Amino acid sequence: MSIDDEIARFEWSRIPTYLGHAEMVPGAVRSLVAAANEEEAARLGGWMERILLSVAGPCEGCAPVATVLVAALPEMTPAGHSVALDLLSVIGAAEVTGPSHEQIGAVDVDEIRRAVTAGFPHYVAVLQAESSAEGELHSCIDLVGIAALYDPRLAAAGTAALTAIRTSGRGEDLAALIENALADLENPPWEA
Repeated sequence: MSIDDEIARFEWSRIPTYLGHAEMVPGAVRSLVAAANEEEAARLGGWMERILLSVAGPCEGCAPVATVLVAALPEMTPAGHSVALDLLSVIGAAEVTGPSHEQIGAVDVDEIRRAVTAGFPHYVAVLQAESSAEGELHSCIDLVGIAALYDPRLAAAGTAALTAIRTSGRGEDLAALIENALADLENPPWEA
């Protein structure tokens, strides 16, 4: 399915965000796909994060935006790809933290996690690629953990992908992040 097909699945002018409705999101996603540099990509990602998340948690727009971002990942420029992975990890980890009257729209965290989890094969491919940037690895470690915790059937594949990451020549924080993700997969929070 193309990005335009995925975008067309949603009625963006009816999807509430923290700054109104999401009618500008399709254009922002298309711009992120084609982002020419890191500055442009960061600006677009920052804008999407501001409209989707607040101290009260995610808004209704998170699930459709995550769905479209996951579909767009293979077509993105390197700058856009890195920002999209980071945004997906932030969206995927978001929790409802405020009272229901502070939520914008019908927030369904399960639906958000399902949309983010759809990108699991892509996240694993990034982890397995020798050329992945360290920032992308950080995001995909988080994303593999989010997906495997949401869908326990992915835990074995997630564990294998995390265990196989080559950390030599990279920052020490990458190894620590991998260890923390593996610990979460070995002892899921709901079993504590």
